[in-house]
Amino acid sequence: MNLNELIAGFSTTPFLFIGSGFSRRYYNLPDWSTLLRIFAQRLSNDEYIYNSYLSQARAEQKNQNFKLPRTAELIMKDFDKRWFADPSFRHLNESFLKYVEQQQSPFKVEIAQYIKENSKIVPEMQNELEMLKRVSSKSIAGIITTNYDCLLESETDGYKTYVGQEELVFSAIQGWAEIYKIHGSITNPESIVITENDYISFEKNCPYLASKLMTIFMEYPIIFMGYSLSDPNVRMILESLVKCLSP
Repeated sequence: MNLNELIAGFSTTPFLFIGSGFSRRYYNLPDWSTLLRIFAQRLSNDEYIYNSYLSQARAEQKNQNFKLPRTAELIMKDFDKRWFADPSFRHLNESFLKYVEQQQSPFKVEIAQYIKENSKIVPEMQNELEMLKRVSSKSIAGIITTNYDCLLESETDGYKTYVGQEELVFSAIQGWAEIYKIHGSITNPESIVITENDYISFEKNCPYLASKLMTIFMEYPIIFMGYSLSDPNVRMILESLVKCLSP
């Protein structure tokens, strides 16, 4: 059975579950480890600075699923301290400075601005994104994503966006023409899930998110795009969903 035959056999329109590979394809944005490397390099010209943080994270965190979140935690601690101490280190424009004034982490705010400034469509991918916009109005039920950027909001037709676990869990979602940004968004830097503490909080609340998504997973086909199924983000959510089911 080929892909077209498989999709033709769906009884309902599918949900998309979209990961960072999608943003790399259409915006050429960095993956998680590359993003952390970029921000580690802002702290030092040493080409091995990121490797130093990664090595420290490995020594402190034995759970491999938390290796990168621990690395992000270490970078954020040094980054925020430097940001407040050294005005020349700051890159934020006025529209993003307001978030720091609201007591948000400069590290997360700088990441949000970096992603926004580098969210530019790869020219040769323009036709595919135009196809996505056409099919989104009638052939996609909704989208779940762990991406922070706003590609999906820009390239779908009339979708409502929910940012973060809390907004999703406490909202009356309709299950149609909606985008669920479960790891946060650059539109609210504080919501970005990237550090160890962020992931601990996400994992703690994941059963609530899973129960909210259960109806979607039971009633719609789910198409994973831009992920490996070994991705710890996906596995965490799928394991929480399985716990909600009988054997």
